[in-house]
Amino acid sequence: MAEIKKTLAILKARWPEVILIVALYALAVLSNNLFRFAKNNFPKTLPLLCIAFSLTLIVVSAILIYGFLRMVYLEGQKRQTPMVLLKKGRPFFWRMTGFGLIGVVPYFILAWLIFLIIKYFTSIDTGFLETAKIIPWLNQLCFVPPMLILIKVVLFIPALILVLDCGVFQSFRFLRKCQLSRSRELLALFALRMALPFLWVFLGVPYNTETISQYILRSVPTVVSYVLWLVITLTAVRFVASLDLAITTKTL
Repeated sequence: MAEIKKTLAILKARWPEVILIVALYALAVLSNNLFRFAKNNFPKTLPLLCIAFSLTLIVVSAILIYGFLRMVYLEGQKRQTPMVLLKKGRPFFWRMTGFGLIGVVPYFILAWLIFLIIKYFTSIDTGFLETAKIIPWLNQLCFVPPMLILIKVVLFIPALILVLDCGVFQSFRFLRKCQLSRSRELLALFALRMALPFLWVFLGVPYNTETISQYILRSVPTVVSYVLWLVITLTAVRFVASLDLAITTKTL
């Protein structure tokens, strides 16, 4: 628990930045859910403006969090202003977006293949997306094997990009130096993150929302998962930083 405590100590020391980042993301998620609830009662142009508003908040929150993680690596617990975080985080936004686009394709393909295998051996007669509404726990189960297969990539590539200030493809060259066996606390956090969707299903958080209270309730799991993702990523950044990796001409 030592490394997790150190991560939480950093988040506590830099709480104004953490609150700003999480608040912006929470506002984006909540506004998006509320706009989806109210879209049938407003002109068609309003939902488009609302979606643009939510996306803007998500982008700003992402840039802030990348700047935050980079500055934690450089300065530890020293607080910074939002403008500094935006300046430092902006160069990483497109790299992380590129990594997300590269990773999401095999991730969803593997999940879809797992679903087809389950469907072949069971009596399920719905499609992949429809199953998420009817049997949400089964839909979540399909994403577990792909995540386990890609666990090293998911955990360490963003941290390598942030610590080494390198590109996506260059970061893969350092991936072999990040050993999962040396980061058991990080694995524990990751396992908790994977278990959360099943917890929400168990607690009865609605997937098919009808009332405004249900739309608001759906925002809670997303924000909680986001906070946990922040803890995981910061722990991964600290782990990669401890490896003392350096970019040389041989790795270019």
